Amino acid sequence: MAVCLIEKWDREHIPVRICLLKTVQVPILDKERLHIVLVCILITKNETDCAADALLFSFGLKEGDYCLGDAVLWSDKDKKGISRKEKLYIRQKIVDLIRLFYKRQGFFEAEIPLLVFGTTPDRAVQSFEIAGKAGLYLTTSTEYHIKRMIAGGFDKVFTVTKNFREYEFDKTHNPEFTMLEWARTAASLPAIEDDAANLIVAIHHELHPDSDYLDYQNARISLKTPWKTMTFQEVFYTQYGLEIADEWCIADIISLIQRAKLCPKEIPAEQSGILISALLDNAIKALGFDAPVLIKKWPAAMTTSSDCESLDAKWINRTEIVIAGIEIADGFPFLCDAYMQRALFEQANTYRKNNNIAPVCYDERYLEMLSHGLPAGAGMALGLDRLCMLFTDSTEIKEVLCFSWEEL
Repeated sequence: MAVCLIEKWDREHIPVRICLLKTVQVPILDKERLHIVLVCILITKNETDCAADALLFSFGLKEGDYCLGDAVLWSDKDKKGISRKEKLYIRQKIVDLIRLFYKRQGFFEAEIPLLVFGTTPDRAVQSFEIAGKAGLYLTTSTEYHIKRMIAGGFDKVFTVTKNFREYEFDKTHNPEFTMLEWARTAASLPAIEDDAANLIVAIHHELHPDSDYLDYQNARISLKTPWKTMTFQEVFYTQYGLEIADEWCIADIISLIQRAKLCPKEIPAEQSGILISALLDNAIKALGFDAPVLIKKWPAAMTTSSDCESLDAKWINRTEIVIAGIEIADGFPFLCDAYMQRALFEQANTYRKNNNIAPVCYDERYLEMLSHGLPAGAGMALGLDRLCMLFTDSTEIKEVLCFSWEEL
């Protein structure tokens, strides 16, 4: 089995290649005829598979013997006739609009290192640790660094940064992704929610000046504010018919889930948190198809750095924004108590150990900053890639990336 490359020109006169995955005897053709035949293969492969197969068969090739590769990676069109190249230009415009939105309000754009000491122990986040360098990680979020800058006198900060998390690659996840994060001193969570809504509406009006509706995968989503709100409890009741009491405990929730036959009768106690997160992720897929939804009032155990009343608190003040079944953003007020923050980190690390998840090293500079004092405020993280999916009517995250994980 040999690989040979035949160079040719496509319709836009850009040098591209067809990669043949087997050795074939190709008749000697004059240059003009060779040019025409190979261009026809590229064109018809995009538009009429049968015609392309017939042409390839004339060369003794069949499906699986060749790969067009980068020749069509960005030019292939989706069902609505939009190419990935066109989507990437829309993405570029969205990034420009985001920066303009925050800078007009006096925000400082911070450049945060991608290689950091210490990481979050949140149970849902798996960090890339640098081999042989204990405590050194690829960044999962710029939250801690934004807060350090706010403690140092920057009152409004935003970042547009590459983040890294050990997710499996799927339709809405890529191990390397772009996150927009911002925070304000002395701001309430509702003020941060307004930032998110105003940003999304502003981008939509730039792309579609005469419409208040986002058309995404046959759904017509009203972006008119105020947006719909639900609590974590209401989400579970709406999707599963489960009533979670204010004074809940894990055992009570698991009992409800088992009676509803949503899980096996026997489930290890240490797996209960993972089960609840999985059920929430599934419930979210049914939300936000008529208007965006803000999910509020979260179980305290699901976040380690949101402001909370005590270590025994059942609920925290946190908001997640869902549009068309996709989690777009997540925000909360600052936790400013250094003792409580370290204790919550330790609780999360204990959970990781009990569930055979590697414990992590903490960001000690962040904890030190908290001991010196962090002013009250709030912040939010928004998945930029997912936002671009919505504005380009894309069903997979790779459609709005220059290169996805599987294309490297």
